[in-house]
Amino acid sequence: MIMGVFSFMALANAQIPGENFDVTHYEINLWDFNFTSHTLQGEAFIDITVTAPTNTFVLELKSLTVTDAATDSYGVTSFSQDGDFLTIVIDENANAGETLTLDVRYGGSTFSETWGGVEWWGNDYVYTLGVGFDSQPHNLGKTWFPCVDNFTDKATYSLVITVTNDKKAICGGNHVNTLDNGDGTSNWYWEIPQDVATYHPSFAIGDYVVWEDVYHGIERDIPVEVYVKPAQINSVPGTFVHVKDIAAFYEENFGPYPFNRIGYVCTGKGCMEHIDNIAITPGVITGNTTQEEYVAHELSHMYFGNMVTCSTAGDMWLNEGFAQFCGLFYRVGVYGEDDFQENMSTLINKITNWCKSESHWIPLNNMPLDMTYDSDAIYDRGAVIVNTMMNYMGRENFLTGIRHYLETYSYGASSSEQLRDALTEATGIDMNGFFDNYVFIGGMPHYSVDIAEVTPNGTQYDTHIKTSYWHVGPSHLGMNNRVEVTFVGADCQLQTQMVCWDGMEDDQVVTLDFEPIAAFVDYYNHFLDAKTDGNLTATAPASLTQGKFKASVNSVTDSVMLRLEDHCVGPDNDPEIPYLTLSTCHYWNFFRNDIGNATVNAQISFTNSGQDGDIIQTENDSAVLLYRSDINDTWHTIPYTQEGNWKIGRFNVTDVQTGQYTIGVIDKMIWSVNEQSTQLLNIYPIPSQGFLTVETEPADYQITNLSGQTVMTGRVESKRVDVSRLSSGTYFIIINGITKKFIVQ
Repeated sequence: MIMGVFSFMALANAQIPGENFDVTHYEINLWDFNFTSHTLQGEAFIDITVTAPTNTFVLELKSLTVTDAATDSYGVTSFSQDGDFLTIVIDENANAGETLTLDVRYGGSTFSETWGGVEWWGNDYVYTLGVGFDSQPHNLGKTWFPCVDNFTDKATYSLVITVTNDKKAICGGNHVNTLDNGDGTSNWYWEIPQDVATYHPSFAIGDYVVWEDVYHGIERDIPVEVYVKPAQINSVPGTFVHVKDIAAFYEENFGPYPFNRIGYVCTGKGCMEHIDNIAITPGVITGNTTQEEYVAHELSHMYFGNMVTCSTAGDMWLNEGFAQFCGLFYRVGVYGEDDFQENMSTLINKITNWCKSESHWIPLNNMPLDMTYDSDAIYDRGAVIVNTMMNYMGRENFLTGIRHYLETYSYGASSSEQLRDALTEATGIDMNGFFDNYVFIGGMPHYSVDIAEVTPNGTQYDTHIKTSYWHVGPSHLGMNNRVEVTFVGADCQLQTQMVCWDGMEDDQVVTLDFEPIAAFVDYYNHFLDAKTDGNLTATAPASLTQGKFKASVNSVTDSVMLRLEDHCVGPDNDPEIPYLTLSTCHYWNFFRNDIGNATVNAQISFTNSGQDGDIIQTENDSAVLLYRSDINDTWHTIPYTQEGNWKIGRFNVTDVQTGQYTIGVIDKMIWSVNEQSTQLLNIYPIPSQGFLTVETEPADYQITNLSGQTVMTGRVESKRVDVSRLSSGTYFIIINGITKKFIVQ
């Protein structure tokens, strides 16, 4: 062996770790763990295959210091460390196809950060976490052995960990043996026979006890082992009561379990999906199922992340988005379909609200490194988009495609593009449009549907619908748009069909078993589609809320069916009402179908922040509530009472009707002459009761609607104007150049 020569000669080649060679196996030996100085000693035997002629091998090693390096085939002329890079130079070129073993001895103080590295070193426990949230790149296999530390260079592993006899060394893979050295220490031998990335192996050292079981899998019996501190052992059975059910659900849907054990180990920080040795925090081991989502999430990583790993950190949703989805999807097998749908619907509404912010209009792939572990951007948004993908394809097609994807890239790595192509190849469903709409561009799609005409066709009804696509975020025209549309009949019948189209708008005809009175996109909230929504069938007083719109059923003789949608786009067909600005951010779609008699009122709130902040900005902005019955109607006001001030308030609507609602503002500066001329022109009552009393001398008047159209003219006589022929709404009366607003109920 050549002792340390710390030069930088080899760096002149500017090679990157793993260039010109492929690691096929690591044997890692660790010993001399010092819990006071936080140091260890190690030796790694690294089997490589040369892929291009070279005499230089660049690895990564962080914080630890190399003391010696050698190979089994060549002499080592130098080895050097520069930051995290270890360069080993041999005395002649190795040729492509040659195999050799690098032997590296090292030791010293270990590295850890806020989360990741060689952690804890407290109370005689120490363990590894394979990635770091702060480090960029995130991979931290390099903190305990020299390696090519990325997602794609996968290898098999042998681990030999020497610890004092009062401790256990728990690692991934199969436990081969424990050998007592006769000096108060023992060697723990583990083997990982599958090819895995460098962040997947792990060790956890301490006074552990084990809870054991066996899962009878579809191909073999699989050990279940949970290592915890002695004080926690009684809480394990209640925490892991469903772990075999979860494994069975994953095997049924994704294929045979891909690794050696179903293994967990309690650490001070976590959770982390190490192969066969999942790190979990003490907070998960509650003795009940309150934290079961973490048990399921991490176990699903054996498929998503470990069996198939994202090629780059920018595609982290392939790991974490799928695992977060599985952390809810497993509930189908354990608690039932309805439970899963309820939990997923809540998450969809959460992510819809997150996605509508301009600062969050970032693609799901190519994620910046400082956001690859962001809980909203990657974990929850990824889960919602995976769920959307499943419903876009249909569950059976989705699972067929996912199994094909896992088989194609098993024990390797993949990209978003490769997932797209694997799904398309397996099912024949062109997934290009879906990935363009949801993965490769930020923001989210918005879909809408309207019934244009219904024509009886024997015992059925041909229903002409108009669909449209809009994208919240960067400009994008959606293709291969595909979404569920649910039609509602007068007797509250429901019929759902998948509707497909390309581009912004489309017209098509669907045939239904009943005459529809309404149609809704994504009635069951299966898709991420730029709206939050909820449904309620009430037989007693109840309420339904979406955003700042609350519909309250105060009385009902039979039942009333309600649907409320809060859309994250501005209302279309703005009639450019003079002096009025409509919201650019949202509108509500409200539907009610009474069976019998019902009283339904609404409270619609506004503030000068959030979605309303685009139009309510100063004390001169006076909020108004606008309504239209459908897209063929024009926006207009309806009777309501108003509370609050310009910054925060609400509209109270009695007997709220089916239709669309939005917020608008009138700039009071435009109407300042009104406020200053009250003495000259005073009108009442407001709302009017079929007439207006106008305190002015006889004069000509003009009445306009919100669109600026003149609807009445005449002359004020006896201080009275008859407005009984006007329909409900907001109007303006102009006399002698002075304008006053009034409402007709």
